[in-house]
Amino acid sequence: GGDWASSGSSDGNGGGSPASVIVNAFYHESEGCHIKDEPKPGMNRREISSLLVPTALGPSDLSFEGFDPNNEDAGWYSHGTGPETRPESEDRAARFYVWLCEHLDQQLAEASHAPDVFDAGVAGSPTLRRTCLCIGHGDFMALLLKRIVAGFGYTHEREGVTHRSAFVHVNTGITDLEYFGAGRFLLMASNQTPHLPHSLRTGGGLKDGWSYLMPDDKFVLDAEVAIAFSDEIEGHLREQADALRRLYGRKEDSSTDREGTKLEKTTGETEGEAASTTSSRGGEVTLVVKRGLQVVGCASFHEETGRISDVVVRPSARRSQVGRTLVDSAREHAKKVGADRLVAEPDTDEARAFFEKLGFESVEAEDGDAADGRRMEAKP
Repeated sequence: GGDWASSGSSDGNGGGSPASVIVNAFYHESEGCHIKDEPKPGMNRREISSLLVPTALGPSDLSFEGFDPNNEDAGWYSHGTGPETRPESEDRAARFYVWLCEHLDQQLAEASHAPDVFDAGVAGSPTLRRTCLCIGHGDFMALLLKRIVAGFGYTHEREGVTHRSAFVHVNTGITDLEYFGAGRFLLMASNQTPHLPHSLRTGGGLKDGWSYLMPDDKFVLDAEVAIAFSDEIEGHLREQADALRRLYGRKEDSSTDREGTKLEKTTGETEGEAASTTSSRGGEVTLVVKRGLQVVGCASFHEETGRISDVVVRPSARRSQVGRTLVDSAREHAKKVGADRLVAEPDTDEARAFFEKLGFESVEAEDGDAADGRRMEAKP
């Protein structure tokens, strides 16, 4: 497919160990092989072998991945019915990412005795690692790198919609990775072209169409609401919601909530878990309004008391109904759990006016209520 990835070692003494090549049909530029939308099969295993064996490799040094195992005449894009679609490119990038991790994990297990698999002479217990050089075209490398850097949590906005953030990669750019097993990558360098003079660098500018990777406003500006218990909300959403509260919420001790309930900081997470701030009270859910994967507003709702608090909206998203969406979602959730009222305790005139517009009314403070006349209520 025109792209090349290598992981391997020398013998540790400057001499090269015998080369082996895996031709992987998953590793090619997006859209596949076609001329004016007419699919072409690409080279097959026999044609590729005739180029590499015996001029550069012996038969035992060449293997294939992702080709039709039952049809030697099938090319690497024989399955194509036209240009590859965006979801198909995403799916193929996911398969190549998983295959690459498995391939490197196997190398670490099989070659742990080789001196170059240890962490480059760093003092202390050696860390097993493997070097992986990826030479590829831009768009597919962007799909691969977002999985390597962020894992699967940030890979999709919606089916058929391109990702919100991307990596620019010129044609035949080189990305240098160190792999430490179990999906752990260290990005040493990306998009390097020491083999090309500047005049021959292609595919790395906005004029080459990279803005295509940015989804249209109609996709990322559509609001979606996520509701979950505070300690069960997705890690990346919780992280953004916590940041919104600290940036634009009440300027008070972030370790204590308005009722004096201490919040506990989770630390020492295992691989794949994120640091989080969760309430020790039972029955509290977090409501999040997101556009694409970006959180633009959040609030907390306590199922037992009906209390809605910590309503925070990103400044750039104000006056776009995000606050109303949060309160309306709290209303709907209150109906589901059988709450007979919604309670708010706004602490500014602006916040009080906001809740009044949504049907909240001032009520007398209940016994033991320390709201100081701020208490407002509404029916679900």
